[in-house]
Amino acid sequence: MKGRKRLRLAWAWLGLFALGLLELCGAVAFANRAPREEEWSKLAPLVESVHRPGDLVVVSPRWAEPHARRALGDDAFPLDVVARSGPETFDRAIEVSILGSHAAELDGFREVKSSRLGPFTVRELENPRPEHVVFDFVRELGPGRVVVPTDDGEPCAWTTRAKLRSGGLGGHPTFPRARFECPEGLFFQVSATVIADEDFLPRRCIWAHPPESGKRVIRYARVPLGDRIVGHLGMYWMIERERAGAPVALAVRVDGEEVGRVLHEDGEGWKRFEMPLGARAHRPEATVEFEVATSDFLHRHLCFQADSR
Repeated sequence: MKGRKRLRLAWAWLGLFALGLLELCGAVAFANRAPREEEWSKLAPLVESVHRPGDLVVVSPRWAEPHARRALGDDAFPLDVVARSGPETFDRAIEVSILGSHAAELDGFREVKSSRLGPFTVRELENPRPEHVVFDFVRELGPGRVVVPTDDGEPCAWTTRAKLRSGGLGGHPTFPRARFECPEGLFFQVSATVIADEDFLPRRCIWAHPPESGKRVIRYARVPLGDRIVGHLGMYWMIERERAGAPVALAVRVDGEEVGRVLHEDGEGWKRFEMPLGARAHRPEATVEFEVATSDFLHRHLCFQADSR
């Protein structure tokens, strides 16, 4: 009889231990699961209360960003935030994190305030050394100050009524309605678009595929200058990853004088460049030319971003 009692007691303790272990596993799993859709929908009031126009909103880990964009909308995620080249030109950032993650790109920012809401941590951050953008070449691409000359002397025609073209899955980036249409054909138009880099992150840039002659020039007038021109260049990764194309050079000229040149080779991805302006710095108005050149134009889908800082 006593043996049976002891056995029942042992089973009871074992059951209690198993129940506790199950509860612990459930707690760990709950704490480390991604938020559900209804939890994301409750996030908007908190972010709206701290968000200011011009803030950089970063989601960590990055794969969760589509959920945040759906919940928070375009006010928190305009195109220049989603397809940014870096955080250094933003004065402030709002980090929305889950699962204890933090965005490495914000490591240099200073935390001002942190709030918790369910599975989310929302941090307000300040950039201690923001880089002031004097002129954004992507944003200012248009007929007001830009000319795209061609080999026959007639400039590419600006239109806002072109047919919207998208390559779909694995195809070319979207060619918008507003663009410079060039006589060499669709792929040689010049426009502001978004490509996917080597990490398949979006990058907003100027599509500047050189024609068969091997050279495309984009000329800006009345550009206010800072002390340097900073930018990035690359190609849609589906093309660049093959590492089979000719190198492409991007030269920058200010008032007819070359201030720098960068060579991009397949496989380098979204490549940064910086060109000091020296004696040309801080001119209130200047003519700035970007020349894209290659020895073989086939599949040279170069796209570049630049600004004067």
